[in-house]
Amino acid sequence: MQTSQLSTTPFFHYSHLNAQESADPMLAVDRFCELFPPATARQILWLWLSETLAAEDTQYEDAQNRADLLLLYNELLRLLDANYILSFTKLPSQQLIGENRELVVLAS
Repeated sequence: MQTSQLSTTPFFHYSHLNAQESADPMLAVDRFCELFPPATARQILWLWLSETLAAEDTQYEDAQNRADLLLLYNELLRLLDANYILSFTKLPSQQLIGENRELVVLAS
């Protein structure tokens, strides 16, 4: 697809982003980071995964569905880490230098 077509073709049929967030997606990234510190987000994801896989009579009794869920879980963890790095690297450079150690811990 040509670049000019990308700008006129909506990427999503429906988006949960408001108009401001559509224009500047970092607003949504920043909001997520403010609402869910990394440890909290990971804990919620783990609870969601473990409870879903432990439940009986669900679609996750099928091995392919379980594999897909585990893949999604691991990729969401990667996106979470990237999300926090993107959000924290937007800080003013002096503040970022002071928090550099915390940023490395967040990414690990």
